[in-house]
Amino acid sequence: MGIAETGQLQQKQRNYLYDNIKAILIFSVVLAHFFKVNGDFRVDSPAGVIYVTAFCYIMQGFLFISGFFSKNVDKCRKRAFEMFLFPYIILMPIMYLIRYLLNGYATVNFFVPTMALWYLVVMFYYRFFIKTLSRIPYILPVSVLVSLAAGCICVFGSTAALGRAFGFLPFFILGYCMKQEYLDWILKIPKAVFIVLMICLLGVSVGIAYGSWIPVNMLYLKNCYEMCGMGMLEGIAARAAIFIISLLWVFVLFGLTPKNKNFLSVIGANTMSVYVLHIVIRYVIERFGLPGAGTPAIYVLTIAAAAAVTWILSRPAISDAYNKGMSKLYGWFCKIILPVTKRIHL
Repeated sequence: MGIAETGQLQQKQRNYLYDNIKAILIFSVVLAHFFKVNGDFRVDSPAGVIYVTAFCYIMQGFLFISGFFSKNVDKCRKRAFEMFLFPYIILMPIMYLIRYLLNGYATVNFFVPTMALWYLVVMFYYRFFIKTLSRIPYILPVSVLVSLAAGCICVFGSTAALGRAFGFLPFFILGYCMKQEYLDWILKIPKAVFIVLMICLLGVSVGIAYGSWIPVNMLYLKNCYEMCGMGMLEGIAARAAIFIISLLWVFVLFGLTPKNKNFLSVIGANTMSVYVLHIVIRYVIERFGLPGAGTPAIYVLTIAAAAAVTWILSRPAISDAYNKGMSKLYGWFCKIILPVTKRIHL
């Protein structure tokens, strides 16, 4: 998965900054999802500010890093199905079964990704097509224009994750186009600058949460402007503003995240298992809730639960079990399905 891209590096060459950033990103994913379903969530609340802030940078950061480590375009295309679309096909019915057991009912539609599984579909698109996209002149500004234009077309949305595929495209392309020396230049900026910038961005999150400066559903970069209650020009302006806010957050992450190996590094190297398996915990919280709803205790419990789930699911034993399980299933798929398709074509 694109969430664990730095595993491509040899250990002696590993840049722990990327792992550490990914650890922050994956914790933010879990925290935002847990707050959303803890029973009394409101956007105009401290929890809402945390949620808004997280959705300004989590997937943008992941896709930026994924794009940065997608420069081997032939390898990306060769492994796109195995790494992303195949796990999606396996996980969709599993998540359906879990929802059914918890709630007594559920639906499944492979063309409408369940919860966070949309990321796998989008990463399949990006990794498979980056070889072609990279040949387009001025692909970065083109990707921005495509994303802004896609918000005008309401047929793009949850179906096949097309809305998000077009919406988040600039961040993946930016990562692909980014050179290490540019990032090194950013890292030379004094940390005080990033701290001030972060405070300003948190102020923007407060404005979005309490002042409705931008509709929260715009942050998902999924639905068209009309579905978000905005006209075309207003929607284009709002999405462009989100691009700027998100890009600044990515810069803050690079500027303030420690670069040395630490407890975050192991988490950041094993984020796939966290990303996939935390969905199950989210379903459980959504079904049964957390104690302390409506009190300050819910904040402590939600943050503690997110931290514990992130840490546990990122343990090498769990990550290795997940990866080996998917590899074994894919091996069976290759042995059973591929020979059948070859005989059909013959």
